[in-house]
Amino acid sequence: MSYTLADYRRDRIKVLLRDLTPEERREALQGLTPEELRQALEGLSVKERLIGLSPEEMTKFLNKQKSQRSSGKRKPGRGG
Repeated sequence: MSYTLADYRRDRIKVLLRDLTPEERREALQGLTPEELRQALEGLSVKERLIGLSPEEMTKFLNKQKSQRSSGKRKPGRGG
């Protein structure tokens, strides 16, 4: 298989990304759709995904998720 222009561009972007500041990387990630962002983060461990979050932020997020689930529509029960 030959090395294509697309291969070169991908390799070059990977190198250039290393030169970006954290703020510039964050800006680049903001351009991704939620699905693209999910795919990008898919290979990270839970610990890696949570880096930078305080225990308070994690707790606040989890509590919000719990309240959204409990206030959501429930599926109709069986029978009856």
